[in-house]
Amino acid sequence: MRLNKLDLNLLVVLDLLLTERSVSQTALRLHLSQSAISNALARLRLHFEDDLMVQVGRRLQPTPFAEGLAETVHRAVEELRQIATSRADFDPATVERTFTVICSDFVFQVFLSRAIRELAVVGPKIKVTAFLTSEQTADHFQQGRADFAIVPESRSVPDHPSLPLFSETFSCIAWDRNPLVGETLTRETYLELEHVSTCLGPTNPPHVEQESLEAQGVVRRFAAFAPNFTSVPDAVVGTHYIATIHARTAALYAQRLPIRVFPPPMDIAPFSELLQWHKNRSADPGVRWMRDFLIGVAAEV
Repeated sequence: MRLNKLDLNLLVVLDLLLTERSVSQTALRLHLSQSAISNALARLRLHFEDDLMVQVGRRLQPTPFAEGLAETVHRAVEELRQIATSRADFDPATVERTFTVICSDFVFQVFLSRAIRELAVVGPKIKVTAFLTSEQTADHFQQGRADFAIVPESRSVPDHPSLPLFSETFSCIAWDRNPLVGETLTRETYLELEHVSTCLGPTNPPHVEQESLEAQGVVRRFAAFAPNFTSVPDAVVGTHYIATIHARTAALYAQRLPIRVFPPPMDIAPFSELLQWHKNRSADPGVRWMRDFLIGVAAEV
């Protein structure tokens, strides 16, 4: 379709170029060749009579004109995408659709994997693509790269609707042959021993259990940081280290690994995981169905 001689398909390319700032990444996202993206950029430059994207080092940088267009282009593409995917109704038994979810590995393991198993029955042609939370989660969600985000309440993305999914508490774990841990885990031992924790990125805020402990003036000694939550239990096996992890994860790995599970020797505030969906997709029947489905699975969990 053309509007004022502009092929509107080119706006999809421009939106991704402004986001990815790379011809190769844009080509990958759109399942096109790099030459096709370069050709689209050439046509965009001709139409707007502006370079739009210029090479600076290894990255493309938008011109001031393109920067000014970015928000309007992204909003227009998102609205067109919503129109294109809208249906008068949504029959999960027959519809073919992929939903993208941002979540932690903890959420995927204890919740989303169960939802996927249930989807195989009620929506066999519905697919789920999940990618991990990171320092860019809010940006990715704002840019419409995901239909849903499942995040702790304190990490929710502003200005997008949400509903609570489930609450979670914490447990402590130790190798079952750790000679420094007795029948119970005392506060003294907790503070003396070295810990394994999680770091999701160099500028990512502390995890919620760290915030709760720091608020109480609890200072831990760390031996290692894992790149995700579900890697922590393996790291304490065969060591004198201990860890404070999600209670559901601790219960699951206690069945698989030689570890013992203890209640924390001090109060750690529980937290809630929220389900968020992009505000521009609230009217989408598919998003509404998937939202209600996930909330229903969470009630079972």
